[in-house]
Amino acid sequence: MVDIKQLSKLAKIRLDAGEEKKLQKEFEDILNYVSKLKKADLSVLVPDKDIAGKTRNTFREDDKAHKKGEFSEELLKEAPVVEKGYIKVKYVFE
Repeated sequence: MVDIKQLSKLAKIRLDAGEEKKLQKEFEDILNYVSKLKKADLSVLVPDKDIAGKTRNTFREDDKAHKKGEFSEELLKEAPVVEKGYIKVKYVFE
């Protein structure tokens, strides 16, 4: 059973009693559906168990590659902050 009060606390959202009850039902429905999916017979979808060894790369050849740096100058003009030829972004790691 899903603890809606704990989830809302972790998500830092406030729920009234009606919302809690509704979400509890929705979570239970989702979990029941997932449990049914786990029991599904997938052999009808992939009858050949060795199909992974028979796959091939389906990517096309890049026959119209552009020259290295061809669009760099144009791109850098549009960036809000550029430093040493690179777009400077906000630090995201601690």
